Amino acid sequence: MSDGRRGAFLALAPVYLSVFLFVAGNSALSILIPVYLSRRAHLGAATIGAVVGVVGIASLAARLPVGLSYSAARGRVFLLAGCAMSAVAFALVPFVTDPVPFAGLMALNGLGWSVATTAQLALLVARPPGGVSTAAAMGWFSGATGLGNMVGGVLGGGSADGLGLRTTFFVLAVTPLLGALLMVRGVASSEVLDAREEGAVERAPWSAILRLPVAVWIGVLVMFFINGLNALTNTFQPILAVAAGLSVTQVGGLSSIRSWASSSSRFGSGPLFSRFDPAGLTLPLVVVGTLATCLIPSVIGSFLLQIPLFALAGLSRGLLRVTGSADAFDSVRDDDRLRGLTSALLYGGLDLGKIVLPFLGGAVAGLWGVATMFRVVPAVLLLIYLGLALPARRALTPEPARR
Repeated sequence: MSDGRRGAFLALAPVYLSVFLFVAGNSALSILIPVYLSRRAHLGAATIGAVVGVVGIASLAARLPVGLSYSAARGRVFLLAGCAMSAVAFALVPFVTDPVPFAGLMALNGLGWSVATTAQLALLVARPPGGVSTAAAMGWFSGATGLGNMVGGVLGGGSADGLGLRTTFFVLAVTPLLGALLMVRGVASSEVLDAREEGAVERAPWSAILRLPVAVWIGVLVMFFINGLNALTNTFQPILAVAAGLSVTQVGGLSSIRSWASSSSRFGSGPLFSRFDPAGLTLPLVVVGTLATCLIPSVIGSFLLQIPLFALAGLSRGLLRVTGSADAFDSVRDDDRLRGLTSALLYGGLDLGKIVLPFLGGAVAGLWGVATMFRVVPAVLLLIYLGLALPARRALTPEPARR
């Protein structure tokens, strides 16, 4: 690696570390919230699903305003404000058990997550480290995200069993604050990031949504699918597993295994997609993720038998995250104003999956049980994906290629 490329990467290293810390804290929180609400607040599955879904609602509501308002000059303010809101929400969780004020805390965390992550992704894609491709930059970004999810499961589960839920929530409140400090310092000291800041205050108009390429909307659909399955597992698998006799540490360990598989696949996605067409792998990866989720209740009492299912789910999620994001950003490569909007929409797809599936899963679980919900809802999600994605993919395929 040349001195220039090494310098660019080192300048962005605090940004990647910030992504890791912020995701690790939120991942740990997502594992512990269902357990906390079940044990301390004695809430049912339907209510827990609704409360958890508030995070996605708040995050989604803020995505477009943040994306349209984003510029390099505003990026540091967005990052600091977003991380601070999440830290406050983390620290106040142990003091609340009533579902209504608890939903308010989840809304605050969702808003902070939306503001910070939209700015993070837009900054990185606009300035890939060392001039690497968008796919490679997304691989590293997604890898840092996956590592954060992996560590978050162990951090949350192990701390809850060893220190207790209350103390763990206070520990987790530090992660977004430290992430914000690293991010702001990295952005402020990086010549790579400052180089284009001048004149970058122009924002994309609302009408820009109407002229986004089809590849962006396919990416949004992929994000919805992978985060829908992820939210379903995060919300209801801990309830089912703890009731079957698994410890919170084992539940967190399974989450970390899924995240390890996801992050490992993202870091290795560059060589894989240089040999194989990403579009040809998308459908098999979608099917693998669906089947892995559907089979969870069949082996819920065994920690060992759940390991391969969580590993396959992580592999599917990791590779789909890279392909969907890279295709979307490549399609708007020459329009800097649309990067913030594309970032917001991709995260909006993730948020929408986080909203819909906990609500839908909670409703189905309330009627027919959590085990039945795991077998039915992912299959329905797969059918929805196929009904929307296949026609869109066909529209992108040149006519001669179809023959």
